[in-house]
Amino acid sequence: MSGQRCLCHNFNASVTIPPAGHGPFVRALVQLITVSKENSKGATLFADELLEKVQRYAPVQSINIKPNPRNSPDPAVQRETEGEKVLKALDSRDLVVVLDERGSELKSEDLAKLVAAAGDEGRPIAFCIGGPYGHSDAVRGRADRMIRLSSMVLNHQVAVVVLLEQVYRAWTILRGVPYHH
Repeated sequence: MSGQRCLCHNFNASVTIPPAGHGPFVRALVQLITVSKENSKGATLFADELLEKVQRYAPVQSINIKPNPRNSPDPAVQRETEGEKVLKALDSRDLVVVLDERGSELKSEDLAKLVAAAGDEGRPIAFCIGGPYGHSDAVRGRADRMIRLSSMVLNHQVAVVVLLEQVYRAWTILRGVPYHH
């Protein structure tokens, strides 16, 4: 297996693992770390539906951090205290993808390659969505990649739904499922 760690289920040692990012052998733990209040029922229903679809391909761990834990009126203090909690939720092995309006735009195929790379490297992939004032410098500094879902600022609930749909789409691309056109 040339030193690669396979995180796939139904692994058979006699099966040859295809090149990076190809075939059904890519598997990585997906973490969704968000800073938010409770979501609306509609957004929660849609996010749960997408989460269930993603879990067909990979285990998903969702961590929600309460915004502004110190009840500070200062946005900079809010970002820093939220950032401390986000960093505590991360492991040193995580491939950290921070969603930020200053991040780069990715095509769906590029996100699939990023998910595949995490699986190939045996690293959990952690997607971080910040609070109302974004991420702290420390969280952005920890990022392996910074991406944006749009050049517009999105409501947190919308960002979660869009991200989950794109992660699901990434898995269908990797598995050759006819969802992405």
